[in-house]
Amino acid sequence: MAAAARKVFDQYDVDGDGQVTAEEYRKVVEELGESGITTEAAQDFIDSLDSDGDRTVSFEEFRASMGI
Repeated sequence: MAAAARKVFDQYDVDGDGQVTAEEYRKVVEELGESGITTEAAQDFIDSLDSDGDRTVSFEEFRASMGI
C-alpha cells in the first residue's frame, strides 16, 4: 500500500522536491479533466492535509491523510 501511495504522491509532486504545493495539485487535477479549480480551492485542500503549517503536503502528511 505504501508503494502505491508513493506512486500517487509522486504524480502530484510535479517538481520532485518532496512537497505538493497548491499549484502542483491544481495543475494535476486540471490535467485529469477537472477544469476550473481555483488556486484558493487548491490551497484550501492542501491546508486541510498540512499538519506542520508550511502550506504544502509532504509524503508523510499525504500518507497520514490516507490512514496508512
